[in-house]
Amino acid sequence: MNVDQRDDGTIVVTYDSVGLTRLMLAASGVLLIVAGYDVFIGARGTERLVGLFGAAATCVVIAIVFLERAWFRFAPDTRSVTWRRRWALRQRSGSIPFGSIQSVLVERPMGDEGTPSRRITLRTTDGQEIPITVGYRPDADGTVLQIASRIRVLLGHDADATHLHNVRALIAAGKAIDAIRILREEEGLSLLDAKRRVEEIGDLP
Repeated sequence: MNVDQRDDGTIVVTYDSVGLTRLMLAASGVLLIVAGYDVFIGARGTERLVGLFGAAATCVVIAIVFLERAWFRFAPDTRSVTWRRRWALRQRSGSIPFGSIQSVLVERPMGDEGTPSRRITLRTTDGQEIPITVGYRPDADGTVLQIASRIRVLLGHDADATHLHNVRALIAAGKAIDAIRILREEEGLSLLDAKRRVEEIGDLP
Protein backbone atom coordinates (compact mmCIF):
# COMPACT_ATOMS: atom_id res chain seq x y z
CA MET A 1 0.00 0.00 0.00
CA ASN A 2 1.35 3.41 -1.00
CA VAL A 3 0.36 6.89 0.10
CA ASP A 4 1.08 10.19 -1.65
CA GLN A 5 0.37 13.53 0.04
CA ARG A 6 0.27 16.42 -2.41
CA ASP A 7 0.99 20.11 -1.91
CA ASP A 8 -2.71 20.98 -1.65
CA GLY A 9 -3.16 18.47 1.19
CA THR A 10 -4.77 15.79 -0.99
CA ILE A 11 -3.92 12.23 0.07
CA VAL A 12 -3.94 9.46 -2.54
CA VAL A 13 -3.78 5.88 -1.26
CA THR A 14 -3.06 3.16 -3.81
CA TYR A 15 -2.50 -0.57 -3.86
CA ASP A 16 -1.58 -2.82 -6.79
CA SER A 17 -1.02 -6.59 -6.63
CA VAL A 18 -0.45 -7.06 -10.36
CA GLY A 19 3.10 -8.28 -9.65
CA LEU A 20 1.80 -11.27 -7.68
CA THR A 21 -0.80 -12.01 -10.35
CA ARG A 22 1.85 -12.02 -13.06
CA LEU A 23 4.05 -14.31 -10.99
CA MET A 24 1.22 -16.81 -10.53
CA LEU A 25 0.34 -16.73 -14.23
CA ALA A 26 4.01 -17.26 -15.12
CA ALA A 27 4.15 -20.25 -12.75
CA SER A 28 1.01 -21.63 -14.37
CA GLY A 29 2.60 -21.23 -17.79
CA VAL A 30 5.72 -23.12 -16.71
CA LEU A 31 3.62 -25.97 -15.31
CA LEU A 32 1.64 -26.21 -18.56
CA ILE A 33 4.86 -26.31 -20.59
CA VAL A 34 6.14 -29.16 -18.41
CA ALA A 35 2.80 -30.94 -18.85
CA GLY A 36 3.06 -30.49 -22.63
CA TYR A 37 6.56 -31.92 -22.58
CA ASP A 38 5.31 -34.95 -20.66
CA VAL A 39 2.45 -35.50 -23.10
CA PHE A 40 4.47 -35.27 -26.29
CA ILE A 41 7.99 -36.28 -25.26
CA GLY A 42 8.41 -37.45 -21.68
CA ALA A 43 5.34 -39.67 -21.27
CA ARG A 44 5.87 -39.93 -17.50
CA GLY A 45 2.41 -41.11 -16.51
CA THR A 46 -1.13 -39.91 -15.91
CA GLU A 47 -0.74 -39.10 -12.20
CA ARG A 48 2.08 -36.62 -12.81
CA LEU A 49 0.10 -35.04 -15.66
CA VAL A 50 -2.99 -34.62 -13.47
CA GLY A 51 -0.83 -33.07 -10.77
CA LEU A 52 0.71 -30.59 -13.20
CA PHE A 53 -2.67 -29.52 -14.60
CA GLY A 54 -4.07 -29.23 -11.07
CA ALA A 55 -1.15 -27.06 -9.94
CA ALA A 56 -1.49 -24.86 -13.04
CA ALA A 57 -5.21 -24.39 -12.40
CA THR A 58 -4.50 -23.52 -8.75
CA CYS A 59 -1.99 -20.85 -9.83
CA VAL A 60 -4.58 -19.32 -12.18
CA VAL A 61 -7.20 -19.23 -9.41
CA ILE A 62 -4.72 -17.58 -7.01
CA ALA A 63 -3.81 -15.06 -9.72
CA ILE A 64 -7.48 -14.10 -10.15
CA VAL A 65 -8.38 -14.02 -6.44
CA PHE A 66 -5.35 -11.96 -5.44
CA LEU A 67 -5.66 -9.50 -8.32
CA GLU A 68 -6.45 -6.23 -6.58
CA ARG A 69 -6.02 -2.60 -7.54
CA ALA A 70 -7.23 0.22 -5.35
CA TRP A 71 -7.16 4.03 -5.71
CA PHE A 72 -8.59 6.33 -3.03
CA ARG A 73 -8.28 10.12 -3.33
CA PHE A 74 -9.01 12.18 -0.20
CA ALA A 75 -9.41 15.77 -1.46
CA PRO A 76 -9.70 18.56 1.17
CA ASP A 77 -10.70 21.16 -1.44
CA THR A 78 -13.91 19.31 -2.38
CA ARG A 79 -14.11 17.55 1.02
CA SER A 80 -14.80 14.24 -0.69
CA VAL A 81 -13.28 10.83 -1.23
CA THR A 82 -13.23 9.51 -4.79
CA TRP A 83 -12.37 5.84 -5.12
CA ARG A 84 -12.21 2.86 -7.40
CA ARG A 85 -11.18 -0.70 -6.64
CA ARG A 86 -10.84 -3.86 -8.65
CA TRP A 87 -10.74 -7.20 -6.87
CA ALA A 88 -10.64 -10.45 -8.85
CA LEU A 89 -13.23 -9.93 -11.61
CA ARG A 90 -15.26 -7.34 -9.70
CA GLN A 91 -14.93 -3.57 -10.00
CA ARG A 92 -16.44 -0.89 -7.79
CA SER A 93 -16.12 2.88 -7.58
CA GLY A 94 -17.79 5.83 -5.96
CA SER A 95 -17.53 9.18 -4.22
CA ILE A 96 -18.22 9.99 -0.56
CA PRO A 97 -18.35 13.39 1.14
CA PHE A 98 -16.13 13.72 4.20
CA GLY A 99 -19.21 14.37 6.32
CA SER A 100 -20.59 10.92 5.50
CA ILE A 101 -17.53 9.10 6.87
CA GLN A 102 -18.25 8.22 10.47
CA SER A 103 -14.94 6.53 11.27
CA VAL A 104 -11.73 5.13 9.82
CA LEU A 105 -11.24 1.58 11.11
CA VAL A 106 -8.08 -0.51 11.18
CA GLU A 107 -9.06 -4.18 11.10
CA ARG A 108 -7.20 -7.46 11.54
CA PRO A 109 -8.34 -10.90 10.33
CA MET A 110 -9.56 -13.67 12.61
CA GLY A 111 -6.79 -15.86 14.01
CA ASP A 112 -4.06 -13.41 13.02
CA GLU A 113 -0.95 -14.16 15.07
CA GLY A 114 2.69 -13.15 14.73
CA THR A 115 3.30 -10.41 12.17
CA PRO A 116 0.10 -8.35 12.16
CA SER A 117 -1.97 -8.07 8.98
CA ARG A 118 -4.23 -5.07 8.65
CA ARG A 119 -6.58 -3.22 6.34
CA ILE A 120 -8.25 0.18 6.49
CA THR A 121 -12.03 0.43 6.22
CA LEU A 122 -14.13 3.56 5.90
CA ARG A 123 -17.40 3.30 7.82
CA THR A 124 -20.11 5.70 6.65
CA THR A 125 -22.91 7.26 8.67
CA ASP A 126 -25.45 4.94 7.01
CA GLY A 127 -23.54 1.84 8.18
CA GLN A 128 -21.81 1.04 4.89
CA GLU A 129 -18.24 -0.25 5.11
CA ILE A 130 -15.79 0.45 2.29
CA PRO A 131 -12.41 -1.27 2.71
CA ILE A 132 -9.52 0.44 0.95
CA THR A 133 -8.19 -3.05 0.21
CA VAL A 134 -10.30 -6.20 0.34
CA GLY A 135 -7.35 -8.25 1.54
CA TYR A 136 -5.34 -7.76 4.72
CA ARG A 137 -1.72 -6.67 4.24
CA PRO A 138 1.30 -7.58 6.42
CA ASP A 139 2.08 -4.51 8.51
CA ALA A 140 5.10 -5.25 10.67
CA ASP A 141 6.33 -1.65 10.50
CA GLY A 142 2.92 -0.07 11.23
CA THR A 143 2.56 1.60 7.81
CA VAL A 144 -1.17 0.83 7.64
CA LEU A 145 -1.68 2.38 11.09
CA GLN A 146 0.18 5.52 9.99
CA ILE A 147 -1.88 5.84 6.81
CA ALA A 148 -5.10 5.48 8.82
CA SER A 149 -3.92 8.20 11.22
CA ARG A 150 -3.16 10.58 8.34
CA ILE A 151 -6.60 9.98 6.86
CA ARG A 152 -8.28 10.63 10.23
CA VAL A 153 -6.39 13.91 10.64
CA LEU A 154 -7.38 15.02 7.12
CA LEU A 155 -11.03 14.17 7.81
CA GLY A 156 -10.85 16.06 11.10
CA HIS A 157 -11.94 13.08 13.17
CA ASP A 158 -9.13 12.92 15.67
CA ALA A 159 -6.12 15.19 15.61
CA ASP A 160 -4.20 12.78 17.88
CA ALA A 161 -5.29 9.68 15.89
CA THR A 162 -4.62 7.41 18.88
CA HIS A 163 -5.37 3.71 18.94
CA LEU A 164 -8.13 4.34 21.51
CA HIS A 165 -10.08 6.32 18.90
CA ASN A 166 -9.88 3.30 16.62
CA VAL A 167 -10.89 0.97 19.47
CA ARG A 168 -13.99 3.07 20.23
CA ALA A 169 -14.92 3.20 16.54
CA LEU A 170 -14.55 -0.58 16.22
CA ILE A 171 -16.72 -1.17 19.30
CA ALA A 172 -19.37 1.20 17.93
CA ALA A 173 -19.27 -0.74 14.65
CA GLY A 174 -19.85 -4.03 16.48
CA LYS A 175 -16.28 -5.26 15.92
CA ALA A 176 -15.33 -6.08 19.51
CA ILE A 177 -12.88 -8.82 18.49
CA ASP A 178 -10.88 -6.35 16.39
CA ALA A 179 -10.93 -3.89 19.30
CA ILE A 180 -9.60 -6.59 21.65
CA ARG A 181 -6.76 -7.40 19.25
CA ILE A 182 -5.71 -3.76 19.01
CA LEU A 183 -5.74 -3.31 22.80
CA ARG A 184 -3.59 -6.41 23.23
CA GLU A 185 -1.19 -5.23 20.54
CA GLU A 186 -0.93 -1.57 21.57
CA GLU A 187 -1.09 -1.90 25.36
CA GLY A 188 0.25 -5.43 25.93
CA LEU A 189 -2.91 -6.51 27.75
CA SER A 190 -3.85 -10.12 28.37
CA LEU A 191 -6.88 -11.49 26.54
CA LEU A 192 -9.02 -11.27 29.69
CA ASP A 193 -7.91 -7.70 30.48
CA ALA A 194 -8.52 -6.60 26.90
CA LYS A 195 -12.03 -8.09 26.99
CA ARG A 196 -12.76 -6.24 30.24
CA ARG A 197 -11.42 -2.99 28.78
CA VAL A 198 -13.65 -3.34 25.71
CA GLU A 199 -16.66 -3.97 27.94
CA GLU A 200 -15.80 -0.88 29.99
CA ILE A 201 -15.37 1.31 26.91
CA GLY A 202 -18.59 -0.07 25.43
CA ASP A 203 -20.51 0.93 28.57
CA LEU A 204 -19.30 4.53 28.43
CA PRO A 205 -21.83 7.12 27.17
